[in-house]
Amino acid sequence: MFKANFGGIATASADIIGGANKIESQLNDMDSRLAPLRSDWTGAAAESYQQAKAKWTQAITEMKQLLTEIGSQVGRDGEEFQGADTRNAQRFG
Repeated sequence: MFKANFGGIATASADIIGGANKIESQLNDMDSRLAPLRSDWTGAAAESYQQAKAKWTQAITEMKQLLTEIGSQVGRDGEEFQGADTRNAQRFG
């Protein structure tokens, strides 16, 4: 027998998307906290930081997009599954 927790599926979808947003928010917070220090960085230190920041910003952007897509798909799949379950239940009267 197969049993699904539709509320759990919806919660998982929201948690995945929320987690992606939280990661982005934490990265932005970290960048804000580093702002006063960055003003003193010059030369190789400043250049190295900018290169590293560009890499992790790109990686975080890609990860957030992927997690958002996964979370949205989990939500859609849960809705489709619940709809199929409802239709099947109606067949039995």
